[in-house]
Amino acid sequence: MSRASIRVWVDLPQATIAANLYGHFAEHLGRCIYEGIWVGPASRIPNENGLRLDVLAALKQLRAPVVRWPGGCFADDYHWRDGVGPRDTRPKTMNIWWQQTEPNEFGTDEFLRFCRAVGCDPYLCANVGSGTPQEARAWLEYCNFGGDTTLTALRAANGHPAPYGVRHWGVGNENWGCGGGFSPEQYAQEFARFSVYLRAVDPVIELVASGAGMDLANPILMRWNHDFCAAMPHAHLIDHLAMHAYFARGKGAEFHDAEHYALFGDLVTFEREIERADHVLGYFYPHKRVGLIIDEWGVWHPEATVDNGLEQPNTLRDALFAASCLNLFHRHARRIVMANIAQTINVLQCLAITEEDRMALTPTYHVYDMMRPHMGARLLTSEVETPTFEAHPVGLHAKQAVPLLNASASIAGKKVFLSVVNPSVDQPIETPIDLRGAGIAAVSGRVLTSASPRDANTIAAPKTVTPKRVKVEASGGGFTCVLPPCSLTTLTIALA
Repeated sequence: MSRASIRVWVDLPQATIAANLYGHFAEHLGRCIYEGIWVGPASRIPNENGLRLDVLAALKQLRAPVVRWPGGCFADDYHWRDGVGPRDTRPKTMNIWWQQTEPNEFGTDEFLRFCRAVGCDPYLCANVGSGTPQEARAWLEYCNFGGDTTLTALRAANGHPAPYGVRHWGVGNENWGCGGGFSPEQYAQEFARFSVYLRAVDPVIELVASGAGMDLANPILMRWNHDFCAAMPHAHLIDHLAMHAYFARGKGAEFHDAEHYALFGDLVTFEREIERADHVLGYFYPHKRVGLIIDEWGVWHPEATVDNGLEQPNTLRDALFAASCLNLFHRHARRIVMANIAQTINVLQCLAITEEDRMALTPTYHVYDMMRPHMGARLLTSEVETPTFEAHPVGLHAKQAVPLLNASASIAGKKVFLSVVNPSVDQPIETPIDLRGAGIAAVSGRVLTSASPRDANTIAAPKTVTPKRVKVEASGGGFTCVLPPCSLTTLTIALA
């Protein structure tokens, strides 16, 4: 059996882990919105004014903090007025990026009602690519203004007299690509132009600029964040910079062990890109903390295509990769203020899949449930000594020795939370855990694992991959855990 060790310093807290790192993303794409979230009030599927009750319950259980909407690429061809007013008079439009009809039954008021039902904050993405500053500021007025105008009267007529108070506003999406094909300098001008009017309508909103995706083969994207910030020095307009990161190694459920390890090796590149963005923001905005938001991320397997609504298998491997990314976000909590996995229901690395009136939770859902005690806790200094594996991370020139285990620790009150991923396909790892600076009163834990990293939950077999309780005996300031192969282990440590 392999061995590792973990040391956690309780008396060395760092940044607060923002609850919004556990955010989600819902785009008008495939079956994410229609059938996944919205079924309509007349549906035989149990619903609350058109919203699926089983999905609402699942997201409430997670204490989902924030949901980004309506896209994605869809956002930069979305005209919000098409989705307000009586549903039977709304136009049917073409969803150009995902090649489907958009009935506009689920619009601004339905989305914000969904957020209230879940208990999460909304994050709206405004149309820069095919829209205008006037259209964006009108949408903000409709959502947030408390005075007496034609738009606020329209909001009241649509069932919500009080302002919604939407705080996060994305100024476009992937504006280097589907959001208009801008250069970084052109987008800087557009960002400033839109933001001046949005900020004037509501000075307390937080504006999110469209940053680069993690495409290391595209030289424009490699320099996008730097060149955008250099061309847009107006620090008072920018609150956050968004970046996107999608990953794929082999097929969703039919992959070789080498592809399994390569996926986790790509975390090396991902962390380097996060650090690069951190340095750019620190250089251009030294007197203001501009947050980094990873508002689209996850695995995107080759099976997920436009033809099938970007649906794919969701396996234990995907879940462990999500847990590893969350550990990574924790460790960079000083800069990363939000992350939104793509996507909430049915599409890409979703949390749940639906089929008519049935729903199954994916292994990734259980990761979010197990790791949610980190939300709002203080990151703790920790050290992991671990075996390594060899991989060639995407975009790098040579193979690397990559740490096998990844972990993060946090503290809230008198409890320490520790999450550890062991992606090894066949090696349990005996791991002494040493808590420095405090004694231990009790330890409880859960583990998410299965016979194979290829195992998935389906509508027919919804409990193939589910968390189980583990017993841990602790004394003094330490204890030992055996971390199973292909597992996420989460531990709650009550301090003496």
